[in-house]
Amino acid sequence: MPPHDKIPESQNTDEEIQRFGRLASVSEKQLSAKCKPKILAYCPTMDLIALATEDEQVHVFRLNGQKVFGGFARGGGAGRDGLRVKALRWKANGHLLAVATSDNNVRVLSTYSGKTVHVLACNPTPAYGLSVWSREPVFGPSASICCLGWGVNLTDGKAAAKTVKESQGRLTIEDLLAPETPLSKLPYIKADLPRELALLDIDRALPKLSTLPSTGDDDDIFSSRASIDSIFHSSNKDSDSVDVMLAGFDDGSIHLRIFDSFEIGSISFSKSFDGFTGARALAHASHPMSSTHAFLYETKSEEKEVLWIFSLDLLFITKSGRYLSVLASKITQLQNLLRYIKQVQTQIHLEWKNSQDLPGRYLQNINEDLQEKLTCDFVTAAYHLVVTGDCSAPLKEFLVDQVGERGHRRWEKAMITGYETIRRLTHECLLPALERSSILLSRLIGLSKFHKLSPILGLTTQDLKDCLATVDCLTLLGHKVMVNSGRELAQFLAFSKWLRFEIDLQSADPLSTTAEELMEKADTINHAQTLNYIQGALTRSALLDFIQLGPPESNDDRWSSVDTGDIFYDNYKNLLQKLDTRKSNEVIDVPVLSDLTARLSAQFEKVSERIAETQRRSILERKIRVLGIDNSPDVADLTMNYEVRGLLYLIGYLEREELMRLKNYEGVPMVSVYAASRSKKCSYIRERLLKSCFAYIRITNSTPTVYINRTVLTTINGVSSTKITLDTTISLCKGSIMDIKFIEDGTIMLLWSDGNTSASKHLIHFPYQPDKDPLFSPNYYSSESGDQEQPPPPRDDRITHLDLFDPSSYHATFVRHSFPQQENMDALSIEVNGRQGRRVVCVLYSDRQWYSVLDIDSVDDREEEGERDGEEQEQEQAESLGSQREEHGEDDFMSD
Repeated sequence: MPPHDKIPESQNTDEEIQRFGRLASVSEKQLSAKCKPKILAYCPTMDLIALATEDEQVHVFRLNGQKVFGGFARGGGAGRDGLRVKALRWKANGHLLAVATSDNNVRVLSTYSGKTVHVLACNPTPAYGLSVWSREPVFGPSASICCLGWGVNLTDGKAAAKTVKESQGRLTIEDLLAPETPLSKLPYIKADLPRELALLDIDRALPKLSTLPSTGDDDDIFSSRASIDSIFHSSNKDSDSVDVMLAGFDDGSIHLRIFDSFEIGSISFSKSFDGFTGARALAHASHPMSSTHAFLYETKSEEKEVLWIFSLDLLFITKSGRYLSVLASKITQLQNLLRYIKQVQTQIHLEWKNSQDLPGRYLQNINEDLQEKLTCDFVTAAYHLVVTGDCSAPLKEFLVDQVGERGHRRWEKAMITGYETIRRLTHECLLPALERSSILLSRLIGLSKFHKLSPILGLTTQDLKDCLATVDCLTLLGHKVMVNSGRELAQFLAFSKWLRFEIDLQSADPLSTTAEELMEKADTINHAQTLNYIQGALTRSALLDFIQLGPPESNDDRWSSVDTGDIFYDNYKNLLQKLDTRKSNEVIDVPVLSDLTARLSAQFEKVSERIAETQRRSILERKIRVLGIDNSPDVADLTMNYEVRGLLYLIGYLEREELMRLKNYEGVPMVSVYAASRSKKCSYIRERLLKSCFAYIRITNSTPTVYINRTVLTTINGVSSTKITLDTTISLCKGSIMDIKFIEDGTIMLLWSDGNTSASKHLIHFPYQPDKDPLFSPNYYSSESGDQEQPPPPRDDRITHLDLFDPSSYHATFVRHSFPQQENMDALSIEVNGRQGRRVVCVLYSDRQWYSVLDIDSVDDREEEGERDGEEQEQEQAESLGSQREEHGEDDFMSD
């Protein structure tokens, strides 16, 4: 359709709003600080808005403006040494929010508690260079995160597609990905008993882990019940899907993690940019039905900017199938359990240190005094007092003046609290965590013995057995701590009772009735337990053989590489037996809690690295295409669609030769990657062939232009290949395009300024898929550019012109919303949520302190209501006509 030569100017905003209509406003919010550009995300499943402000704070708001949580950044806020927020991304189920910061870490926040669930280090190097066969590390200058992607992939897309197809529209992909499938949908999902038995998790039947005392750190995630339940006890249906988090850097590399925290590693695209430098990731796109992910990259040079589309084929998803979910979820749980065990270890050390602080000061003071006056220590003097009842003058002074009744209460409270807390941490936290670890390791050992699968998963039975042996050693240590802490607590209670008795006795007059009454109570004291405590735990507790911290100069890794598997476990048992029979001055070097935890950490890191390396070698990276030099990186978006239909519906847009080449793909499932961007020059070039002189004439029109570039991929065994590249050019006649966003339902939304004297902003909403709307279809044509950076301009008959100002044109219905003109309230950017039943657009205004949420479906609802009202009016008119016919007769009515 040719463009109009003359476009009528809009007289005023009210007339435009009345003509084009407005979307219903769902929410408005004014911020206390300016929102950072393009760092705003709408939750895909809940009505929550996450944004970052210029003071480097992350805030999450409800639609009513109520703050859910926030105040994230540490270290000086927006200062030179503070963290800067670089990107935000919601998880597909809306339960977690990823925050990328300038220290190249991704902090994963829980939506329900606002606490940090994970702090994930994303290091772009060492990465692995582009090409299937080369996996040599590539080191380069430090890079920073500039883009976050978080998608979900089904491990068996064909089976899922078959299930959806057989349900005849009653089941959707979203239903399969839901944590809990609705009861109404269950009849359409085939039962698979062998599969359910294979994926049965017995660890869900174990008691829940206990919370730990808060540490106040940024990654303190075990201090609340909600956090622990979300990490360890959530009933996620993850056997058929895998979550993939991708962090794009400004050096052309991408860092991958699956299942929230399991690290795969980094992949580099830097070798494929044809000499361009400064590659920056702009957008990520994926689809649950495809294991291929796409990235939109921008490269800059002194003369030009170029956009590139790359793909990542995650073959490990296709090869591993449902077992990838089992592997990744178990490894992730083990990582979390290891963090939990380390925090338990820290708490045990802290409690022991606190419990020994006060008694240590008392003993140091009395030992100095006794050594100076009697050349003995407190152990000798106290033992002498228990056996003979003779109290020396320095000891009496210590008991009465230094300790006294108040000091005794503090001593008793410190020691009893310390012993009881250590027993509780060991019994309720450490041992249950070790029990869960043993079950998870046993499950992984079973997978490693499946010889057809273990090379694909990267599991080694011996490495897992080594981890299990260390867990068994930690379990033995935990039981030893329980036994010794219980025995020493009983001894201390006897010692404390004796100590209080001596304090009261030495304070009383020997001839008083109080002294006589105290002497009568002497028989209730357990002297044997008291003497055992004085000789043993008073100066050196047996717990130090298991929980003490080594000296700073000691080698913490001395136990990390000695022996393997059962040999280390047997040697550890022998060392424990020697401890029970050792002489008083004999020193036996035994690994303590910190040593065994470090050993387990090193062993588990080895297992994780082997798995990650195996999965990383199953990633194929490929350059899909380079876009035209006129495509602007400032306003661009990327999406991916899964299409089962073929390509013959493009018969009106493709040449005969192209259709013949594509006819073999009719009905084959395909993935289409769409990239949309505005023209840098806001113009399009029209070429017309003058038949009279057989010459080309170039006519340049200053109009806002949108390029939509489509790449159709076919996938075989997880490996994608490009079948055809299609382009369309859409002209809006005048004005300028402020922002572009794809919506999940096959439509695209533009923020458009109409270019009038008092420019008004509008939201333009139209389908970009060729068969989405029977009344409108973009004019796609086969791309002729290949990898050319400056493709030839489209012919005039291939440009789709939108006549938005013509009320008689169908295109006028694409103007969904017109913004009223207010000071500092010009629309600046948009963020769209395409969730079924809740399609909204969040608009950020020019002051960046005000945003509003508009309901995309509101106009559609009014139109449907209008249609229903019209039908009801027609029905009423028909009924009234029928009643008139009955009253007047057919002939009278016809004559009237």
